[in-house]
Amino acid sequence: TTPYINRDIIPLPPSRQTWSKKVFVFFWFATAINIAEWSGASASLALGLTVSQAIIGETLDAIRCFSITAALVISGYGGGQWHVPFAVINRAPWGLRGSWFPLLNRVLLSCCWYGVQGWFGGQMTKVMIGAIWPSFYDMPNTFGPDAAMETNDFVAFVIFWLVCLPLLLLKPEFYRIPAIISAVLVLVAALAVFLWAFVKQGNGGPLFSNPEYVRASSQLAWVMVKCINSGIGGWAGQRSLTRSALLDFSRYAVHPGDQVYGQILSIPLCLLGSNILGIITTSCARGFYPNEPLLWKLYDLLQAIQRNEAPVARAAVFFAAFAFFLSQMSVTVVACGVVGGMDLAALCPRYIDIRRGSLIIAVIGICIDPWKIMNTANSFISAISGYAVFLGPLTGIMFADYHLLRHRRIKLSHLFLPQTGSDYWFWHGLNWRAPIAWVLGVWASLPGFCASVTPASVIVSDAWVHVYYLSWPLSVCISASVWMILNTISPAPGIGEADDNDVFGTFEKFQEPKGSEGKEEPDHLNKFPMHIASLDHA
Repeated sequence: TTPYINRDIIPLPPSRQTWSKKVFVFFWFATAINIAEWSGASASLALGLTVSQAIIGETLDAIRCFSITAALVISGYGGGQWHVPFAVINRAPWGLRGSWFPLLNRVLLSCCWYGVQGWFGGQMTKVMIGAIWPSFYDMPNTFGPDAAMETNDFVAFVIFWLVCLPLLLLKPEFYRIPAIISAVLVLVAALAVFLWAFVKQGNGGPLFSNPEYVRASSQLAWVMVKCINSGIGGWAGQRSLTRSALLDFSRYAVHPGDQVYGQILSIPLCLLGSNILGIITTSCARGFYPNEPLLWKLYDLLQAIQRNEAPVARAAVFFAAFAFFLSQMSVTVVACGVVGGMDLAALCPRYIDIRRGSLIIAVIGICIDPWKIMNTANSFISAISGYAVFLGPLTGIMFADYHLLRHRRIKLSHLFLPQTGSDYWFWHGLNWRAPIAWVLGVWASLPGFCASVTPASVIVSDAWVHVYYLSWPLSVCISASVWMILNTISPAPGIGEADDNDVFGTFEKFQEPKGSEGKEEPDHLNKFPMHIASLDHA
């Protein structure tokens, strides 16, 4: 290992390129159908939309889904082609040291969202325990009123957090089987909850045409735009946390492009499908549980079912909660913990590998007090939800550099060379063009973002708020355009060039010799120092 390379971020050897098209389809099913997607779309009803308006918004979500899918396919293609993670491929536009900036952004969000997604998982754990022992809901609360949670919430959260820890120790390629199991179960559970609610109500529910409360027509239009843009920012903004771990898992593809099928098929279908299921189910629940609060949170709905239905419903509640528990583990462990671990492994490769990095993310995730984030009125959740303002320019720079400027050709070996002989060393490891493109991509959305985070102290016009609602696509376009202009005026070195040789052995077809079962593949990392030496003598 060196300050810029270790075995977790080096181009993968052929023996670890094991994810087929089918695996990617199931992987995205497992991570796209989750509590946040179900509840996030349903929350539009709480904002004053009717079911029909929300579904129109989600149909316009075809735009959102297309934007998400296009961004993910385009952003993730480099991982499948060169078998390196986000952390490494961003060294091409930002420089070896400059790439620390986008990595720190993702690490920050990985920590925050690991805690938030872990809290969601804890709520499903609470439902599972309550379905077996209903007295768990009545556990004496030992926390004070300022804790923003009760004792049973904390116990369930800790259980979920502990269950996730062993999974963080697996190599990423071994998440294939868990993803398939989780995808099948959560799909069945989501359809079962929806069908049960629809049959019980007999129609789409009272919110289908009558909103929870009335808004002016001009306000409704921008509420719909806000809902659409929030979904785009959450997924396609490359939040590890997010949810999208594109480049980081595309690198495990057997063939370049294998990941594309899973993204094109699964992401629009799962996002749009789970959104619509959540919206209609919430409206139906308003009809048959009129005395309950609006049940747009899935775990609140499952608890209400157990309270209001016959005792036999406890089994159904348990299995539905278990399916979403598995889905939540996929999101928390893979899209937050492991991806954040990869980024930390790239930031400090000499001391941190993926496993250590993932555990660090998990520990920080519990330290951010996710229960206060989710259960109190604060600006922190607004900040991390609106972080697409800062992620959009990163996506725009990466897209423009890799696809438009370099035409998908990079020198892999130079991505690990911390010296002036590297095309990606630029000025002391920083490409000055990247910060300029990023700042210009961010600035237009900053007034609206600040007003969203601190509405009491920052007041801006509606025009700036509307620009903020469009922050992700707008910032992607601005930063990509600025990037191309700067590189036209002052071209970077090595554009369109690639290594003459397969320095890391990552493109050799791996064939296991007879009698070598159980042996590790030759260590391609050992070839790299010789390549550095050859450059020094060139």
